[in-house]
Amino acid sequence: MTTNAYNTSNTIATFNNVVKKYDMDGYAFTAIKNATCTIPKGEITFVYGPSGSGKSTFLNMLGLLDKPSAGEITLLGQNVLAMNDNQAADFRSKHIGFIFQSFNLIPVLSVRENVEFPLLRHPLSRRERKEKAEHYLAAVGLKDYLNRRLNEISGGQRQRVAIARALVTTPTLIIADEPTANLDSTTSDEIIHLMLAMQHQFDTSFVICTHNEKLINKSSRLIHIMDGILTDTGERP
Repeated sequence: MTTNAYNTSNTIATFNNVVKKYDMDGYAFTAIKNATCTIPKGEITFVYGPSGSGKSTFLNMLGLLDKPSAGEITLLGQNVLAMNDNQAADFRSKHIGFIFQSFNLIPVLSVRENVEFPLLRHPLSRRERKEKAEHYLAAVGLKDYLNRRLNEISGGQRQRVAIARALVTTPTLIIADEPTANLDSTTSDEIIHLMLAMQHQFDTSFVICTHNEKLINKSSRLIHIMDGILTDTGERP
């Protein structure tokens, strides 16, 4: 498998009749049922649906954290099912960034060190890692917080750190799973507007799972999941 082959079309990922089943104490549970959709390149796609609908399962497969039970997933022109665990981990570290609702930052590290952390898998010098981390922290408005510890900054600032960490490897795709769920409404709006600005500035593809009704109503592209059944609404007028 050649991991440097890229899809030159406007599609970053495709799902074709994807099924995901789990065995729960001998009971087969189908989390995703025959999902077919496309994720456009250089845009923001919103995924929505109630809790337990299969959104996280969908994002885990898109982010190469899990594999489907059946069907095909193509990401950047690569067949996901053809990757072994090491190939998937390498591909993920180079091309995918993650933003989580619980931030998933490392408390013992400073703000800058948290952003540097994903770069440890990349062939960069210590100085290059430091410069890249500082560049992206400045981009999210945290250039004066480089040496702060996480307990010294707010929840909204922690999520800004998480966004900088996701961007620092210059990924093609960023997956955000309920990135504003633990924030108040004002901070939530600030974080969403920041992600929109980052997408425009860096031309990165975002897939954002959200319950935010304002976003759902304003967005141009939606994927709805209900009881494991996915509906790709495509571009809204």
